[in-house]
Amino acid sequence: MILTIAKHEFSKAFKTGKIWKLLAMCQLILGLIFYWLIEEYLLKKQQFLLENNSAFGITEEVIHPLFAWTALLFFFITPMFATNSLTQERKMHTLELYLTAPISTTEIIIGKFLGIFLSQIFLLFPIFLMPLLIAIQDRLDTGQFLVGSLGLILLIGTNLSISMFIASFSKEPIIAALTIFISLVLLTLLEWMGRFLTPDLYWVTEFALLYHCKNFLSGLINTKDIIYYGLASFIFLYCSIVRLNKESHFKKKL
Repeated sequence: MILTIAKHEFSKAFKTGKIWKLLAMCQLILGLIFYWLIEEYLLKKQQFLLENNSAFGITEEVIHPLFAWTALLFFFITPMFATNSLTQERKMHTLELYLTAPISTTEIIIGKFLGIFLSQIFLLFPIFLMPLLIAIQDRLDTGQFLVGSLGLILLIGTNLSISMFIASFSKEPIIAALTIFISLVLLTLLEWMGRFLTPDLYWVTEFALLYHCKNFLSGLINTKDIIYYGLASFIFLYCSIVRLNKESHFKKKL
């Protein structure tokens, strides 16, 4: 049943045409950013390229910031997917069909999560192809690119689990999307707030979303970062299941 729900969520994004609009928007915005990063790199490294005929540092100076911009862009996209899957369906009373059906809330949440997650990976796929344009002429750090891609995927999965938890409470999609966006931004700003905290409270920055993605974007795999994203996703998905389970019991009593 989980795969059935996931397939339904994935196909729903294509049927409504929303995913194609988002894909076009992502390609336009990130394509322009990619072009700007390439231009900046060539201006700064032109003399080095002429003398050494090498693309040393191009992955760090182009792909790293491109993925960082992608992560920020998905702060806007992820709330849209989450609210459309839970909040909008609650408002349209289609969520009641799930809650009153003979399926568990775990299957509902996990199925919806997988469907939305795959939809976002579909949006990421063309972005992952951009570095191939660099690889045609220059040397690309494949390891850093692959590790950075992994970090970006883990970050988006964590953002989605947080978004689904918040969306499970609201009945208004606009309010839910705005709340999710503000929450994601605040969790990101925890790292910046660390500058104003005493050393004893600096541990707060460990909960910042982008803080744990920096190592991945630099090509470094840290077990602590993987545990953070995995544990955060699990906790928020579990809380979403508990929240929906309470609503399911209430609907069935009625």
